[in-house]
Amino acid sequence: MMTVIYFILILGVTVFIHELGHFMFAKKYGVHVYEFSIGMGPRLFKFNRKNDETDYCIRLFPIGGFVQMAGEEVEVDENIPEEKRLQSKTAFQRFMIMVAGVMMNFILAFVLLFFVGLFSKVSINNVYVNSSVVNNLNDNDKIVAINGNFVNNYDKLSLEIAIAAEKDFIVTAEDEKGSRKDVTVSPVAIGKSNLIYQKDYGFEVSNLNITKSSTKGVLEGDSIVSVNGVQVTTYLEMINELSKANNELTLTLKSKDGTTKDTKITVKENKDDELIGYSYGFYIAGEEAKGFIGAIKYAFIKFFSTVEQMVFTVVYLITGDISLNMMSGPVGIFSVVGEAGKAGFSSIVSLLCLICINVGFINFLPLPAFDGGHILFIIIEKIKGSRVNPKVENIIHNIGFILLMILMILVTYNDIIRLF
Repeated sequence: MMTVIYFILILGVTVFIHELGHFMFAKKYGVHVYEFSIGMGPRLFKFNRKNDETDYCIRLFPIGGFVQMAGEEVEVDENIPEEKRLQSKTAFQRFMIMVAGVMMNFILAFVLLFFVGLFSKVSINNVYVNSSVVNNLNDNDKIVAINGNFVNNYDKLSLEIAIAAEKDFIVTAEDEKGSRKDVTVSPVAIGKSNLIYQKDYGFEVSNLNITKSSTKGVLEGDSIVSVNGVQVTTYLEMINELSKANNELTLTLKSKDGTTKDTKITVKENKDDELIGYSYGFYIAGEEAKGFIGAIKYAFIKFFSTVEQMVFTVVYLITGDISLNMMSGPVGIFSVVGEAGKAGFSSIVSLLCLICINVGFINFLPLPAFDGGHILFIIIEKIKGSRVNPKVENIIHNIGFILLMILMILVTYNDIIRLF
């Protein structure tokens, strides 16, 4: 239930602040606004303010919203005075109305990132290796590239590793003396038990602790001390040793009362296991953001690194390095919201920031049906010295909207397939 509430709040706030930007500047420049709506589909609720022509609406599906302005449509509404139609406004005024939604998304994201940095423990400059079990990749090494692609922040690092997925990749790292080296990293697939994918150990773990067990001699609450005689003190060390082990292995376990015991187990295959991710053999750490200045620094770095990640995502979609199957729509977002909700309020706010930046960035793309598409026609108008034929522009935007809906259906279908 809380996931549904968080989902509606995150999408609702993101859409509301975006449409509020369009609405405020439309009103500022005297454009007649028929409707300010949050959500799509049938109306659930409507109200009007005194001496205000606008219908304020809540609609059934919380996956979008719109501001309907006079002058957007091809057919002229003769009931609206010409000076109150969008088409009658200057290029600059129309530009500001169209870009205002993106501006509001970005401003909200930056402000929220500042508060996340101020009240939560977050890292900046976080491309430094921590807790590594990869040979020749040491703690405090700075990662500068993945497969030859430059990396300067966590978001770019995450994107490059996501593209590599289950394949081996090359980490270019710089040690504390400034010397560079190339290190091959081999991802290890992790299953639902938080252990090696498609292997049944008869128990599940959280970090090094047994959380569920059907294996004799392995009890819930036990913690793993060593694997085949090799001491492990971190989850990565445990996964590293398990990935080397055969189907017969010996675990040293520490019980709740502090006693230790050696237990031999037989590992079976589990073809029905669920893949939840990969272990790369290292974590990432960085300088902790502290105080007011640290929060501002974190907000700037995180905001621009997220925008940079969006830019490279578009580039990689064009080049084919990223497939449409890796994209997520409302269903995928719902799943992510559920995970963020379990991690706490700070994670929910961080996710809201990410979605705000994503929505702002996507809307700024110069594509039909997006705000950036409208801005592109305004720029073309200024270059050629006259307005683009409204009928032609409207047809192009309608085609773009249809293609966008097809893309949303495809992405949603992929999200549903991933759930099952």
